Amino acid sequence: MIFALSKIFTALLLPPGLFATLAAVMAAFFKRARIPLILLAVTIYLLSIRPVGDGLLAPYEAPYRDLSIPGHADLVVSLGGGTNPIDPLFMNGETFKRHIYALALAKERNIPLVVTGFGSRHGFGDAVALQKAANRLQALMQPPPVAERYAPAFVLIPETKSEDTYQNALFTRRLIPQKDPEIVLVTSAYHMKRSIRLFYLAGIRKIHPAAVNFYVKPDSYDWLDFLPSLSAFKNSYRALHEFFGNVKVDMRELVHGEQ
Repeated sequence: MIFALSKIFTALLLPPGLFATLAAVMAAFFKRARIPLILLAVTIYLLSIRPVGDGLLAPYEAPYRDLSIPGHADLVVSLGGGTNPIDPLFMNGETFKRHIYALALAKERNIPLVVTGFGSRHGFGDAVALQKAANRLQALMQPPPVAERYAPAFVLIPETKSEDTYQNALFTRRLIPQKDPEIVLVTSAYHMKRSIRLFYLAGIRKIHPAAVNFYVKPDSYDWLDFLPSLSAFKNSYRALHEFFGNVKVDMRELVHGEQ
């Protein structure tokens, strides 16, 4: 009983459940705004529970589960997702998993790795973060050699100018000498669909997705999953962010098609 009450208390008095609670309480006192406040409370609640968050995010992740990755390609491309110079491993969680997985794929195949992303606005980019993390983890793996241009072997090629996924794709394409390159693309599962579309627009047509950071859990739900939680709200946020991101890609494709 105490366990259940503590979970309900936490869910309703910490964000995002707190916002749904406040909207519901305000609806009881402000009669003129009752309907909008109730709708706000219901919307926040629904976006904050796991069945809804998972349901929104699942279509973006599902196509990239359990895919086989070819034993050879021309290179591996890893998309930046944010760095942190004061963190012991210099990257946030998603970025670290992307770059370490990409590093392993490139080393296994003895092909170049392009790490693309500006990182922070203080000159601390994703490639630098990966080098520093690899140096810290050198007991587990040898830090990769660095090259400024393409080389047909295992090297780290920094791309340090891009600030969004389209620039990731565009600037990476400029680093590749092959006319029709074949790449293994590493990014978070929910971000993969949009990334593939943008790399295709940038002129890279042979793309093998290698996804990490899966957030939708394929198990069943219990009553706790119907309480608001930040993790479920984040899944809803990721799904909505990708929805609008793909709308922007639709617009880019329309513009490219008209040219």
